[in-house]
Order: sequence, then structure tokens, then C-alpha cells
Amino acid sequence: MRKWRALTIRIVWLAVVCAAQRTLCYPQTSGLPTPERKPSLGVYIPPNEQHPALALPIYRKSNHGVYVSVGTERSFIGAALTEAQALIVIDYDPEAVRFANINRALLAASTDRADYVRLRLHASQDVWRQRSQELTGEDKETLASPPSWTFWDQKVRKNTWAWNSAFQHFNTEPKHPDDPFFASDYLFDDGLYNHLSRLAKSSRIWTRVVDLRRDNEVRAFCDDMKSKHLRLGVVDTSDVPSPSEAGTSVAAHYVMLFSEYAQDDTLFLNTAPARAKGVVWSYFAFSNRTVRGLDETMLKRWYDIEIKKIADSPQARALLDDPELTTH
Repeated sequence: MRKWRALTIRIVWLAVVCAAQRTLCYPQTSGLPTPERKPSLGVYIPPNEQHPALALPIYRKSNHGVYVSVGTERSFIGAALTEAQALIVIDYDPEAVRFANINRALLAASTDRADYVRLRLHASQDVWRQRSQELTGEDKETLASPPSWTFWDQKVRKNTWAWNSAFQHFNTEPKHPDDPFFASDYLFDDGLYNHLSRLAKSSRIWTRVVDLRRDNEVRAFCDDMKSKHLRLGVVDTSDVPSPSEAGTSVAAHYVMLFSEYAQDDTLFLNTAPARAKGVVWSYFAFSNRTVRGLDETMLKRWYDIEIKKIADSPQARALLDDPELTTH
């Protein structure tokens, strides 16, 4: 197993970008469909959690099984940091899934990290088409598709939304512990890139549109994982358990569904914003060993308490099976 780099990290967690992000920090929850509103698609492609290395104490507890995650870069970073045996990107937003499909094809086509960066940030549509001939199946079709190149050029390379600095930061090499994406940016880390590249080249990155609020979709996904005898390492659902739109109730339900198929050491990982200037994210997780003894009402209560505790804290933190909850 690859050794964790000398993270003698005195990780100094700064405010992420600007106060405008405060209203833009719920990649699944705020865009989910409600009776009054259609979903906002394609909005949360840029990564807005800029210090994922804060979660290293949690990632290190992974059993290195399959990493299941919502989001875009969040998924790839988590799979790399946990050395997952496979990555499954799930999201209600087809645009997020599209991002994952293209990124997988770029990783599969790349010869090394520098080549991947060129393909990702600079290569022309003709170069993508030429390199697609070295691939097979869905990756070949994805990389050769003109709409794929246009999507990537507009949504990743030339993104002009309010939190565009997220991709600018992701595309800038982090050198200090307080830099965005320090110790977690696979564009500048051979070990992290190599792991993702191996997953892509061995067809171990899969994608699927799944709305976590839809019981039938979650059950079907769990049944599919069980039929493939996949060992579940981490289920990372970002801030879906936000108190808004009954998110903690939703989380309690889908976690119980996943729990039926998970191992004792499977981790259910989430983020929540801490009380600080700008948006500073905390990470928290519950192991399936702990979750199995609960019912949905108690698990919802745990989520409510943990999110409030984080919201009341002036600094970010990483909590795994928080003893203030799990020992009572």
C-alpha cells in the first residue's frame, strides 16, 4: 500500500473563497427536485470543498473497497485518497455523471500525469479524437464525441460561474498546508494520479444516475452492488443530509438501505459547513458497525446533532463515530 506522504501537516484551514459561496454549497440537496421546483442541473460541477485533506483521518480508516460518491472531483479525490479498489460516481445530476465519464476517459487515455494535465487543460478536439482511437467501448465513444469536448471546454476549462476559483485553485499546484487542495490534488501528485489512472485503465470507474431521495433507485443500486459482490468501502454523499429539505431524514433512510449490503467497516461520509467566515467544511462519518444498531429515527437524530455541532464550531474538523453521539 502506498505510504501516506509525510503529512506533518499543521493544516491551517482558511475560509474557502468568498461570501458568495455561502449560498452555493449544497451540491445535491439544494438542486433536488421538489413539487415546487425543477432540479438545477449542471450547477455544481466545480469543486467547492477545497480542503479534502482535512478528512485524511477518516479516509485512512477505509477498508479500501469500492468508493461510492456523489459529485465530480469529490468522487475522484476520495477514491484516490482511500486507495479504493473501484469508484462508482452516483448523482441525481446527469451533468455530474457526464463529467465523471469524460474524466475517466481522459485518465484512461493518458500516458502519465503530465499527459493527463495536457489532455485535461489544453488538448484540442482533434487530439481528443486521435487519442480516443487508443481506447475501447464507452471511453472511446466519450472521448471522440464533439459534445464531450465542448462540454469540457465550457464547463471545466472556461467556467465563468461565481465560484470559478474552485477550478482555478484545483488547477494550481498546492505547496503549503493552507493552499486549496493541499495533499489531495491528483493533477500534481503522481501517487494519487497513478491510482486513478489504474482504475480507469482497468475499467474500475463506473457511473450511474441515482437520486438518493428515490427509494426504488437506491434499492436497485444496492441490489446491483450486491449481485456483483462488491466490497463497499465508503459511501460519500457530501452534504445531502443538510437540514434543509428534510435532508437528514433522507440520509437516515438511504444509509439504512446501504447498511444492509455493507461491511462492518464501511464508512458513511458527509460534509457540513462550520461556523466561520466564508464556507469552511467539516467532515464526519459513521461506520456501518455503529449504524447497524440504530433505527432511522435515531440515525436522523444523530445527523441533526452532528450537523448542529459542526455549525456551532468556529473551526473545521473531521469526526468518525463521534463518541459524543455513539457512546450515549
